[in-house]
Amino acid sequence: MEASKSSTAIVPSPYRRILIPHDGSEMSDRALNHALYISRMANAEMVIFHVMESDSIPPSTLLAFIKPGSGLAEAREEVRNTFEGAVGRMLEERVKGAKASGINSVSYKISSGKPADAIVIESEASEYDLIVMASSRITSSIRALRSTARRVLDSTRKAVLLVHE
Repeated sequence: MEASKSSTAIVPSPYRRILIPHDGSEMSDRALNHALYISRMANAEMVIFHVMESDSIPPSTLLAFIKPGSGLAEAREEVRNTFEGAVGRMLEERVKGAKASGINSVSYKISSGKPADAIVIESEASEYDLIVMASSRITSSIRALRSTARRVLDSTRKAVLLVHE
């Protein structure tokens, strides 16, 4: 008589927290739609995450914000506050849309720094189970090495779902 073989089904643990990096682009909205689907299926919390690059304010923009009696630091802070307010409004729209589609636990966070670094730090620090992010199809190997998605993939221990065009 042959011994019975036991079959062990590998069932991944359900996703409890999903991080969705979002830069305001249409591709980020597509990634958000995939995250909405997964969140509904797993009843997972979603956090939409935007990274403001701290060195991305052009000097010409700063000049427009310098007021008499104030300096460069004040202008930089005013530009940052203006950008952060606009980003907050954009993310709040995404949160409202997610709630309207039936996701109860959804919020957003804004951080600053280099996007790939900030995404990895946030994903590790806040115990996310999955990162869902957009990635453009890049044919140049040089550009691919510098892409945010590639750097996140190479730097995180978390599961990552990349959504392409």
